[in-house]
Amino acid sequence: MCPKIVDREAKKLEILQAALQVFSQKGISNTKMIDIARAASIGKGTIYEYFSSKEDIFITGFHQFFAGYDEMISNAIKKQDHPSEQLKVLIHVSLEAIFEEQKDFIGILMDFWAEGIRSKDNSMEDAIHLKEMYQNYRMMIRQIIDRGIAQGVFRPIDSMAFASFLLAAIDGLMLQWVMEPELFDMKQIAESLCDGMLNGIRN
Repeated sequence: MCPKIVDREAKKLEILQAALQVFSQKGISNTKMIDIARAASIGKGTIYEYFSSKEDIFITGFHQFFAGYDEMISNAIKKQDHPSEQLKVLIHVSLEAIFEEQKDFIGILMDFWAEGIRSKDNSMEDAIHLKEMYQNYRMMIRQIIDRGIAQGVFRPIDSMAFASFLLAAIDGLMLQWVMEPELFDMKQIAESLCDGMLNGIRN
C-alpha cells in the first residue's frame, strides 16, 4: 500500500482554522493545545509538526489575516483616482470587510490585546509587529490626505494627526462592536464616519 501523501500547507491551514474557532470560544489564555487537537480531529503531537505553541498559531493567523486585509485595502484604493473616494473606500473596507467576513478573528484580536495588557508581556506584540502595522496604515492615510491637500480637495491640516484620529475611530468602533454586536449597523456607521471625516477636511 502506498503511504498517504499529506498536503502540509492544507493541513496547517486546517489546524489554524480549528485553533481560531477554539480561541473565539474559550479565549487565548484558556485554550490548551489538546483543545485545538480535538477541534482539528488530530493527535496533539501532530500540531507540533506544524506549530511550536498556541502563540505561534495565533501569530501565524494574525499575519495571514492582515496580509489579506492589506491587499484588499490597497486594491480598493488603486481603483479610485480622487482622494475623497480613496478615503471612503479605505474606511468602508476597513470596517465592512473585517466585521462582515472576520467576526471571530476580531474578538480573538481584542482578547489578545487584553491579555497582552494584563501580562505585560511584549513578546507577542514584537512577533506580530503591531506598531509597524499601525505605522503603515497611518502612512497610507497620510499620503491620501497630502495628495488631497496638494490638489486643493482638502484644506491644509496635520495629515499625520488626522491619520491617527481616523485609526482611533476605527479601533473604537471595533471595541464597541465586540462588546455589543447589535449596537449599530456596520455599513451605516461606515457611511456616517465617511461623511463626518470628509466634511471636516474638505476645502
